[in-house]
Amino acid sequence: MSKYKGLVERDGADALARFRIHGGPSRLDDASQSWLVSAIKHSPGLHGYPGPTWTISQLRELIFRRFGVQFSASHVGYLVRGYGLAYRLTYSTLEKASPATAQKSRSDVYAMRRRIAAKMLLDGDSVDRVSKALNISARTITKYKSMVVVDGVKAVEQLKSSGRKAALGPEALEWLRGALEGSPMGHGYETELWRNGDVQKLINDKFGIYHSSGHVRTLVGKLGLERRMRPPKQRTEKKRLTINNETLAWVAETVKDSPRVHGIDADHWTNARLRTVLHQRVGVEYSSGYIWEIAFRAGVADLLTTRRG
Repeated sequence: MSKYKGLVERDGADALARFRIHGGPSRLDDASQSWLVSAIKHSPGLHGYPGPTWTISQLRELIFRRFGVQFSASHVGYLVRGYGLAYRLTYSTLEKASPATAQKSRSDVYAMRRRIAAKMLLDGDSVDRVSKALNISARTITKYKSMVVVDGVKAVEQLKSSGRKAALGPEALEWLRGALEGSPMGHGYETELWRNGDVQKLINDKFGIYHSSGHVRTLVGKLGLERRMRPPKQRTEKKRLTINNETLAWVAETVKDSPRVHGIDADHWTNARLRTVLHQRVGVEYSSGYIWEIAFRAGVADLLTTRRG
């Protein structure tokens, strides 16, 4: 406070109003600040955040993702108030909420952070950058990256807040053992042996728990039921080589067109739709995780949507 008092006595009250939190000029140029003002005025949902108004932590992440600049929470608040947009802010009420409500709110925040981390990784951000932006350990982000490459954003979104996968209890495991011992046809699948994705869906439909493909294989192995599983397709180098620069260029041009041009009755591209047309072109059925990788390499991952219909 003595620092502020001396500033006012020396240069007047206007000097205090101009004083910046870090004592230095903003690292956002005029164009960047104009973009930020527009973003704050509009819904956080346009940038992947929940709620009708912004929180300071959301804006910190947005600024870092967009401009690579990491401001303190107090400086972000200073910027927003300086723009005259304080009414667009909402503040955390976790400490005032009931324990149950506070826990749910925290879970929502953690789920949002995991989703943002997964999308940043798909956008090509490094593990170190994502770790610093979201204040999540590099070890955890590395684990998220391996999950995203294999199973897409959904695998990270549906983790528990602790970062561990939800566990099936003894009764659930016994039910699963009985189901896997039986025929997949009894559950609506047209195969004699279980496929990994079918077991994933079976668990999710029955217990509301999502397990990654890798975890499903581990679970089946612990139950001693590998014999009831269909052998996984062997991914060969020849298949990988089909995604060359020519194919990537084709993917980039294809996703910029309407899916209807390729015989798909829809207005937006999704992972599954791109997977279908790519299979028609190269004769290889890639995993959804690899489709995300292909879309990223082709520079069109942001054009894929999760909307249905």
